[in-house]
Parts: sequence; structure tokens; C-alpha cells
Amino acid sequence: MKKSCAVFDLDGTLISKSSEKVFLKHLISNGEMPISNLLAWTSKFLKVRSYTEAKSYKIHLRGLDKQNLCGLAQECFDTTLRYSIAPSISTLIHTHRNEGRTVIIMSGSLSFLVKLFHEHLQTDIMVADQLEVEDGKFTGNRVGLRPYAENKAALAKELATEHGFDLSSSYAYGNHHSDVYKLELFGHPVAVNPDRELRRIAAERNWQVEL
Repeated sequence: MKKSCAVFDLDGTLISKSSEKVFLKHLISNGEMPISNLLAWTSKFLKVRSYTEAKSYKIHLRGLDKQNLCGLAQECFDTTLRYSIAPSISTLIHTHRNEGRTVIIMSGSLSFLVKLFHEHLQTDIMVADQLEVEDGKFTGNRVGLRPYAENKAALAKELATEHGFDLSSSYAYGNHHSDVYKLELFGHPVAVNPDRELRRIAAERNWQVEL
């Protein structure tokens, strides 16, 4: 018998903010972000002239100590990020779990940030942006697929195959139009605080919308 799951996006869905932006502000305010790293990222942004594409590069983390950064992430979560979790989310996750579904966080945010939400909300599986580490320091390079747009759909299919999930009886939550590729795979797609384009698509396809 196939199982069902509930897949949640993080930024804009589980929380109303961008976890990476909040963490970056935390690093800068604590003097933990080298100016040279910020300049390198800014240079990349000016070349590609696309925030979405530039966001996929993690040059600003190059050379930073993993253990120290994870400690700072925990500090940021405890003081700020955990309070951004939508009040209804814990109840919703509890409901899905009680109904026998596997609860999954799938996010393009940094894995060490997503892990904190994964542990706090006691979700079953997490899928996040994995970064390369050499000699205990981040290289700024990515490992594997970035969970974004079409890649989220591919990763959802991989999970379904690996764990035997029936996506037609499963739920998926997202807030951005790039989540459509993932949402359309599921029998119960839910647009949470959707941007304008996702709101339009949800109306056309009669998807559930949560504000």
C-alpha cells in the first residue's frame, strides 16, 4: 500500500520571511561577514543582473568556518527565525502526522538553516541546498541539485520513488510561482500567501489558497 506525504516549502510558507536574508543580516550585525565576501557576491550579481540567479551563488560564505557558522545559525534561529513560524503551521503538521502522512520540508535555503526548522517542527524528512565543505570551511560551491523550480519537482519524484509515496493522495505547500512545477504533481496542491503569478495559476486550476 502506497503512503502519502505533505511537502512544505520554508521561506514564504512555513515562515513569512527569507531565512537566508535574516541570517545574512545576523552575520553582518555581528561582524561575521567579511567585506571581501560581500563584494564578491555583489560583483557576481552585477554580472548576471538577476537576483534569483545571484542568490544561487554562495560566494559570500566562501572560506567561513562551518562549525562557527552553524553555531551562529542556531543563535539566529533561537532569537529571530523560530518566531517567524506561522502560528497555524505546527497544528497543520500535527494534523498531517496524525492522518499518517510523512511530513517533509523542501527548501532552496541553506541546509544548516533548514535543519533547525526540521528539528524544531519534528518533520520526518528535509531536502535543502547542500554546500561543499573542505577542511571544515565552506567553499561557496553547491553539492547536488538546488531545490528550486523544476528541481523541486524532480526531487519530489525521487522521494516518491524512494519512499513509496502516492503523490495523487499527497499534499504540497508553496508560495512562489516557481513552486508550480512541484505543486502540479500533487493531488492536493496548496498555495500559501501566493505571489501574484501563483495566485493567478491557483485560480485557473482551482487549487486551494491559504492567506
